[in-house]
Amino acid sequence: MKVRNINSARALVGAILLGILAFVILVQYAPDSVAFSPNNYGWNGLQGVASTYHVNFTTTLTGLPTDGVLAVLQPAINYSSGDANDVKDYLFAGGTVLVADKSGVANSLLQGVGSGISIESQFSIGDPVYNWRAKTVPTALVLPGAANRAPFASNVSGLALSQPSPLALGNSGAVQVAVSSQFSEVQGGTMGPFTVVASERMGNGVLIVVGDSQFLLNSEWTIASNKVLIGNLFANRSVFIDASHWSSSPLTSSTAQVKAELRQTYAILTAVPMRYAFTAGLVLLGLVLVPSRGRKETVVPDEERSVSIRPFNGKREGS
Repeated sequence: MKVRNINSARALVGAILLGILAFVILVQYAPDSVAFSPNNYGWNGLQGVASTYHVNFTTTLTGLPTDGVLAVLQPAINYSSGDANDVKDYLFAGGTVLVADKSGVANSLLQGVGSGISIESQFSIGDPVYNWRAKTVPTALVLPGAANRAPFASNVSGLALSQPSPLALGNSGAVQVAVSSQFSEVQGGTMGPFTVVASERMGNGVLIVVGDSQFLLNSEWTIASNKVLIGNLFANRSVFIDASHWSSSPLTSSTAQVKAELRQTYAILTAVPMRYAFTAGLVLLGLVLVPSRGRKETVVPDEERSVSIRPFNGKREGS
Protein backbone atom coordinates (compact mmCIF):
# COMPACT_ATOMS: atom_id res chain seq x y z
CA MET A 1 0.00 0.00 0.00
CA LYS A 2 1.21 3.50 -0.88
CA VAL A 3 0.49 5.17 2.49
CA ARG A 4 1.92 2.22 4.38
CA ASN A 5 5.16 2.51 2.38
CA ILE A 6 5.37 6.26 3.14
CA ASN A 7 4.88 5.63 6.86
CA SER A 8 7.53 2.91 6.80
CA ALA A 9 9.98 5.29 5.15
CA ARG A 10 9.24 7.96 7.73
CA ALA A 11 9.72 5.48 10.56
CA LEU A 12 13.04 4.35 9.08
CA VAL A 13 14.36 7.90 8.69
CA GLY A 14 13.14 8.79 12.17
CA ALA A 15 14.88 5.76 13.65
CA ILE A 16 18.13 6.69 11.91
CA LEU A 17 17.92 10.25 13.25
CA LEU A 18 17.19 9.03 16.77
CA GLY A 19 20.11 6.61 16.51
CA ILE A 20 22.47 9.40 15.46
CA LEU A 21 21.22 11.63 18.28
CA ALA A 22 21.61 8.84 20.84
CA PHE A 23 25.14 8.13 19.57
CA VAL A 24 26.18 11.79 19.87
CA ILE A 25 24.76 12.04 23.39
CA LEU A 26 26.41 8.78 24.40
CA VAL A 27 29.82 9.84 23.08
CA GLN A 28 29.54 13.27 24.66
CA TYR A 29 28.52 12.07 28.12
CA ALA A 30 29.59 8.43 28.25
CA PRO A 31 31.64 7.59 31.34
CA ASP A 32 35.22 6.42 31.00
CA SER A 33 37.95 5.11 33.30
CA VAL A 34 40.73 7.60 32.52
CA ALA A 35 42.25 9.02 35.73
CA PHE A 36 41.26 12.65 36.41
CA SER A 37 38.69 12.53 33.60
CA PRO A 38 35.54 14.66 34.12
CA ASN A 39 33.53 11.76 32.62
CA ASN A 40 34.98 9.22 35.06
CA TYR A 41 32.44 8.51 37.81
CA GLY A 42 34.75 6.00 39.51
CA TRP A 43 37.01 6.52 42.47
CA ASN A 44 39.86 8.01 40.39
CA GLY A 45 37.70 10.35 38.32
CA LEU A 46 37.26 14.08 38.52
CA GLN A 47 33.55 14.17 37.71
CA GLY A 48 32.55 15.66 41.07
CA VAL A 49 34.92 18.61 40.90
CA ALA A 50 34.51 19.12 37.15
CA SER A 51 30.71 19.27 37.42
CA THR A 52 30.90 21.83 40.24
CA TYR A 53 33.60 24.21 38.99
CA HIS A 54 34.73 25.63 35.66
CA VAL A 55 37.38 23.03 34.81
CA ASN A 56 39.33 23.02 31.53
CA PHE A 57 42.14 20.80 30.25
CA THR A 58 45.09 22.46 28.58
CA THR A 59 48.09 21.24 26.61
CA THR A 60 49.77 24.63 26.59
CA LEU A 61 51.27 26.55 29.49
CA THR A 62 51.33 29.93 27.78
CA GLY A 63 48.63 32.53 27.38
CA LEU A 64 46.57 31.37 30.39
CA PRO A 65 44.60 34.08 32.22
CA THR A 66 46.25 34.99 35.50
CA ASP A 67 42.92 35.34 37.29
CA GLY A 68 42.48 31.57 36.99
CA VAL A 69 44.27 28.57 38.48
CA LEU A 70 46.79 26.31 36.77
CA ALA A 71 46.58 22.83 38.31
CA VAL A 72 49.36 20.28 37.96
CA LEU A 73 47.98 16.91 39.05
CA GLN A 74 50.17 13.82 39.38
CA PRO A 75 52.27 14.38 36.23
CA ALA A 76 54.01 11.41 34.61
CA ILE A 77 56.41 13.35 32.36
CA ASN A 78 59.14 15.66 33.64
CA TYR A 79 58.87 19.37 32.91
CA SER A 80 61.46 20.87 30.57
CA SER A 81 63.18 24.15 31.32
CA GLY A 82 60.94 25.80 28.74
CA ASP A 83 57.81 24.45 30.46
CA ALA A 84 59.08 25.64 33.84
CA ASN A 85 59.84 29.11 32.46
CA ASP A 86 56.29 29.36 31.11
CA VAL A 87 54.87 28.48 34.53
CA LYS A 88 57.29 30.87 36.23
CA ASP A 89 56.16 33.71 33.96
CA TYR A 90 52.56 32.83 34.81
CA LEU A 91 53.32 32.95 38.53
CA PHE A 92 55.23 36.22 38.43
CA ALA A 93 52.41 37.79 36.40
CA GLY A 94 49.99 37.05 39.25
CA GLY A 95 48.73 33.54 38.52
CA THR A 96 47.96 30.80 41.03
CA VAL A 97 49.56 27.39 40.53
CA LEU A 98 48.44 24.27 42.39
CA VAL A 99 50.87 21.34 42.32
CA ALA A 100 49.34 18.14 43.70
CA ASP A 101 51.75 15.23 43.42
CA LYS A 102 53.26 12.45 45.49
CA SER A 103 55.30 10.78 42.75
CA GLY A 104 58.02 13.45 42.74
CA VAL A 105 57.78 14.07 38.97
CA ALA A 106 56.58 17.61 39.72
CA ASN A 107 59.94 18.34 41.37
CA SER A 108 61.25 19.11 37.88
CA LEU A 109 58.71 21.94 37.73
CA LEU A 110 59.29 23.15 41.30
CA GLN A 111 63.03 23.35 40.74
CA GLY A 112 62.55 25.00 37.36
CA VAL A 113 60.44 27.86 38.75
CA GLY A 114 62.94 28.43 41.56
CA SER A 115 60.82 27.14 44.44
CA GLY A 116 62.39 25.81 47.61
CA ILE A 117 59.61 23.25 48.04
CA SER A 118 60.29 19.67 47.00
CA ILE A 119 58.32 16.42 47.21
CA GLU A 120 60.03 13.59 49.10
CA SER A 121 58.52 10.84 46.99
CA GLN A 122 60.67 8.12 48.55
CA PHE A 123 58.45 8.32 51.63
CA SER A 124 54.77 7.60 52.17
CA ILE A 125 53.00 8.89 55.27
CA GLY A 126 50.78 6.64 57.36
CA ASP A 127 48.86 7.51 60.51
CA PRO A 128 47.26 4.91 62.84
CA VAL A 129 45.41 7.60 64.83
CA TYR A 130 44.45 10.56 62.63
CA ASN A 131 43.01 8.96 59.53
CA TRP A 132 39.65 8.84 57.78
CA ARG A 133 39.50 5.09 57.13
CA ALA A 134 42.83 3.32 57.64
CA LYS A 135 46.47 4.03 58.43
CA THR A 136 47.35 4.60 54.77
CA VAL A 137 44.80 7.41 54.40
CA PRO A 138 45.78 10.01 56.99
CA THR A 139 43.97 13.21 57.84
CA ALA A 140 46.27 16.26 57.79
CA LEU A 141 45.69 19.17 60.15
CA VAL A 142 45.77 22.80 59.06
CA LEU A 143 48.06 24.79 61.32
CA PRO A 144 46.53 27.51 63.53
CA GLY A 145 46.82 30.90 61.84
CA ALA A 146 47.70 29.34 58.47
CA ALA A 147 44.80 31.16 56.81
CA ASN A 148 46.46 34.48 57.65
CA ARG A 149 49.40 33.56 55.44
CA ALA A 150 47.48 31.38 52.99
CA PRO A 151 43.85 32.57 52.47
CA PHE A 152 42.98 29.39 50.53
CA ALA A 153 43.12 27.58 53.92
CA SER A 154 40.26 29.64 55.38
CA ASN A 155 37.75 27.48 57.28
CA VAL A 156 39.77 24.36 56.47
CA SER A 157 40.48 22.18 59.50
CA GLY A 158 41.58 18.84 58.12
CA LEU A 159 42.38 17.28 54.74
CA ALA A 160 41.68 13.68 53.78
CA LEU A 161 44.72 12.35 51.91
CA SER A 162 45.84 9.01 50.51
CA GLN A 163 49.42 7.84 51.12
CA PRO A 164 50.80 11.39 50.78
CA SER A 165 54.48 12.18 50.47
CA PRO A 166 56.03 14.70 52.86
CA LEU A 167 57.26 18.06 51.59
CA ALA A 168 60.68 19.59 52.24
CA LEU A 169 60.67 23.39 52.37
CA GLY A 170 64.41 24.07 52.08
CA ASN A 171 65.77 27.59 52.43
CA SER A 172 62.97 29.57 50.89
CA GLY A 173 60.03 31.75 51.74
CA ALA A 174 57.68 28.77 51.70
CA VAL A 175 55.36 28.36 54.66
CA GLN A 176 53.68 25.33 56.18
CA VAL A 177 49.92 25.18 55.75
CA ALA A 178 48.98 21.63 56.82
CA VAL A 179 50.85 18.82 58.54
CA SER A 180 50.27 15.22 59.51
CA SER A 181 49.84 14.42 63.21
CA GLN A 182 52.56 13.57 65.68
CA PHE A 183 51.46 9.94 65.45
CA SER A 184 52.17 9.73 61.73
CA GLU A 185 55.23 7.92 60.43
CA VAL A 186 57.11 7.04 57.26
CA GLN A 187 59.16 4.03 56.25
CA GLY A 188 62.06 3.49 58.67
CA GLY A 189 60.03 4.49 61.71
CA THR A 190 60.57 8.27 61.55
CA MET A 191 57.69 9.95 63.36
CA GLY A 192 55.77 13.10 62.34
CA PRO A 193 54.51 15.64 62.04
CA PHE A 194 55.34 16.06 58.34
CA THR A 195 54.47 18.96 56.08
CA VAL A 196 51.91 17.93 53.45
CA VAL A 197 50.68 21.33 52.22
CA ALA A 198 52.88 24.40 51.70
CA SER A 199 52.64 27.68 49.82
CA GLU A 200 55.13 30.20 48.51
CA ARG A 201 54.75 33.70 47.10
CA MET A 202 56.46 34.03 43.74
CA GLY A 203 56.37 37.45 42.13
CA ASN A 204 52.72 38.54 42.12
CA GLY A 205 51.43 34.98 42.23
CA VAL A 206 51.25 32.10 44.65
CA LEU A 207 52.48 28.52 44.40
CA ILE A 208 50.61 25.87 46.39
CA VAL A 209 52.03 22.38 46.78
CA VAL A 210 50.19 19.34 48.17
CA GLY A 211 51.99 16.02 48.62
CA ASP A 212 49.01 14.14 47.22
CA SER A 213 46.62 14.48 44.27
CA GLN A 214 43.84 12.12 45.31
CA PHE A 215 42.14 14.67 47.57
CA LEU A 216 40.54 16.05 44.36
CA LEU A 217 39.13 12.73 43.17
CA ASN A 218 35.55 11.49 43.45
CA SER A 219 36.53 9.14 46.27
CA GLU A 220 37.88 11.88 48.55
CA TRP A 221 36.87 15.39 47.56
CA THR A 222 33.86 15.52 49.91
CA ILE A 223 35.69 14.02 52.92
CA ALA A 224 36.97 16.15 55.83
CA SER A 225 37.50 19.76 54.65
CA ASN A 226 38.65 18.82 51.15
CA LYS A 227 35.58 20.38 49.54
CA VAL A 228 36.15 23.64 51.41
CA LEU A 229 39.77 23.87 50.31
CA ILE A 230 38.87 23.07 46.69
CA GLY A 231 36.11 25.67 46.79
CA ASN A 232 38.50 28.30 48.15
CA LEU A 233 40.83 27.62 45.22
CA PHE A 234 38.41 26.99 42.35
CA ALA A 235 35.18 28.89 43.03
CA ASN A 236 34.42 31.72 40.57
CA ARG A 237 37.65 31.05 38.69
CA SER A 238 38.65 29.17 35.57
CA VAL A 239 40.71 26.08 36.38
CA PHE A 240 43.22 24.88 33.80
CA ILE A 241 44.47 21.35 34.40
CA ASP A 242 47.75 20.58 32.66
CA ALA A 243 47.15 17.49 30.52
CA SER A 244 50.40 17.78 28.57
CA HIS A 245 52.44 15.89 31.16
CA TRP A 246 50.26 12.81 31.53
CA SER A 247 51.02 9.55 29.75
CA SER A 248 47.29 9.19 29.03
CA SER A 249 44.60 11.76 29.63
CA PRO A 250 40.97 12.65 28.85
CA LEU A 251 42.36 14.50 25.83
CA THR A 252 44.16 11.50 24.32
CA SER A 253 41.66 8.70 25.04
CA SER A 254 39.73 7.11 22.19
CA THR A 255 36.51 8.67 23.49
CA ALA A 256 38.12 12.10 23.40
CA GLN A 257 39.27 11.49 19.82
CA VAL A 258 35.72 10.67 18.72
CA LYS A 259 34.42 13.75 20.54
CA ALA A 260 36.99 15.90 18.77
CA GLU A 261 35.94 14.50 15.38
CA LEU A 262 32.28 15.16 16.17
CA ARG A 263 33.08 18.74 17.17
CA GLN A 264 35.04 19.20 13.95
CA THR A 265 32.13 17.85 11.90
CA TYR A 266 29.72 20.15 13.71
CA ALA A 267 31.99 23.11 13.05
CA ILE A 268 31.99 22.30 9.32
CA LEU A 269 28.21 21.88 9.21
CA THR A 270 27.62 25.17 11.00
CA ALA A 271 30.06 27.17 8.87
CA VAL A 272 28.82 29.70 6.30
CA PRO A 273 27.38 28.83 3.78
CA MET A 274 27.17 25.21 4.94
CA ARG A 275 24.98 26.22 7.87
CA TYR A 276 22.24 27.31 5.46
CA ALA A 277 22.40 24.04 3.55
CA PHE A 278 22.36 22.12 6.81
CA THR A 279 19.34 24.09 8.08
CA ALA A 280 17.50 23.63 4.78
CA GLY A 281 18.17 19.92 4.95
CA LEU A 282 16.69 19.74 8.44
CA VAL A 283 13.58 21.63 7.29
CA LEU A 284 13.08 19.28 4.32
CA LEU A 285 13.62 16.29 6.57
CA GLY A 286 10.99 17.65 8.94
CA LEU A 287 8.52 18.01 6.08
CA VAL A 288 9.11 14.40 5.11
CA LEU A 289 8.77 13.07 8.66
CA VAL A 290 5.76 15.12 9.77
CA PRO A 291 2.56 13.99 8.01
CA SER A 292 0.38 16.64 6.40
CA ARG A 293 -2.60 17.62 8.60
CA GLY A 294 -4.58 19.32 5.80
CA ARG A 295 -5.00 16.24 3.67
CA LYS A 296 -6.80 13.06 4.53
CA GLU A 297 -5.51 10.08 2.70
CA THR A 298 -7.66 7.01 2.11
CA VAL A 299 -6.06 3.67 2.40
CA VAL A 300 -7.14 1.38 -0.38
CA PRO A 301 -6.30 -2.29 0.22
CA ASP A 302 -4.29 -3.91 -2.52
CA GLU A 303 -6.94 -6.59 -3.01
CA GLU A 304 -9.55 -3.96 -3.95
CA ARG A 305 -7.26 -2.40 -6.53
CA SER A 306 -7.62 -5.41 -8.84
CA VAL A 307 -10.96 -5.62 -10.71
CA SER A 308 -12.22 -9.06 -11.65
CA ILE A 309 -14.03 -9.12 -15.01
CA ARG A 310 -16.80 -11.69 -15.44
CA PRO A 311 -18.26 -12.59 -18.89
CA PHE A 312 -21.62 -10.97 -19.70
CA ASN A 313 -24.32 -13.56 -20.09
CA GLY A 314 -26.94 -11.21 -21.60
CA LYS A 315 -28.94 -10.87 -18.42
CA ARG A 316 -28.95 -8.12 -15.84
CA GLU A 317 -28.48 -9.08 -12.25
CA GLY A 318 -31.75 -9.45 -10.50
CA SER A 319 -33.77 -9.85 -13.69
